Amino acid sequence: MPFETPALPVLIERTRNDLASAALRRSDAQVLARTLSGAAYGLYGYLEWIAEQILPDSADEQTLERIAALRLKQPRKAAQRATGSVSFSAAAGAVLDVDTLLQSDDGRSYRVSVAKTTQAGINQVQLEALEAGVLGNAEVGLQLFAVQPVQGVMGTYTVLAPGLRGGLAAESLESLRSRVIRSYRVIPHGGSADDYETWALECAGITRAWCRRNYLGPGTVGVFVMRDGDTNPLPDAGQLAAVSAYIEPLRPVTAQVFVLAPVTLPVVYRLRLAPDSSVVRAAVEAQLADLHNREAGLGESLLLSHIHEAISGAAGELDHRLDYPSTDVPAAANQLLTYGGCQWLA
Repeated sequence: MPFETPALPVLIERTRNDLASAALRRSDAQVLARTLSGAAYGLYGYLEWIAEQILPDSADEQTLERIAALRLKQPRKAAQRATGSVSFSAAAGAVLDVDTLLQSDDGRSYRVSVAKTTQAGINQVQLEALEAGVLGNAEVGLQLFAVQPVQGVMGTYTVLAPGLRGGLAAESLESLRSRVIRSYRVIPHGGSADDYETWALECAGITRAWCRRNYLGPGTVGVFVMRDGDTNPLPDAGQLAAVSAYIEPLRPVTAQVFVLAPVTLPVVYRLRLAPDSSVVRAAVEAQLADLHNREAGLGESLLLSHIHEAISGAAGELDHRLDYPSTDVPAAANQLLTYGGCQWLA
């Protein structure tokens, strides 16, 4: 948290109290030594705090946001509201105004974002979550009701496919920190692979990105992105289009850019443990999931020796037998090996 400099009256009062302390009245030298040492100790603490703010790996939240605003084209990503559409039955000529409030049984609130004059029968209207964040996301088929009844509209409102999506929390502090640190390590080069990944990561919701040159032939660039903060981390067509639109004015004029979602390939492990317990199983699963996060990037294979190493590194594991995979797990250029769970053998 930011260092707060005590006001001068506060410092005077502290020093006065120290000088008047019964424990220090016996010696003027003791009084001065303790009071001056206390003041110096506070100054050293302030200097230590200043030193931590110089670089982004140790800066506090307020300072890090200031550094990000200076170094990044896209500073801290704000929270996003979920959007989507609902269907409802109505008579002809009913009017749903902008900001008409709808609510679910669990208390989530939404507003009509585009006014609608209905036709007789089934109608659709666009909604937006009232509050930004992941809680606004809703599954297909969720029933909503109007906070204030609308004349001519009957029954409830039903969320349509693909649901109410796109709600995101504000970018986490550590995600922002990693982007700031990356800006020191990766220098822009006017259209290198790193530049495309940087541009993609500047888009709201994008947590991982990979660039592949000549993906569909000379002059083409493939940019693959993931949204790990969403329930479904694979971006849909609208989210891919948003990334493509963001990159378009930044890319070199000679490049033809395709923004794509990776093809996920779950790896399901079949193994036997010794000792076999729920605690050891959980530790092994955590190790394997971490292995995928560290080493299974886009188009990157998993080495069998590293899989065995990850399992052996689990707390409590003494021995194991791995039936699958039995060799290195390959991945095509557009594939992402994901952790698909474990099948435990007797």
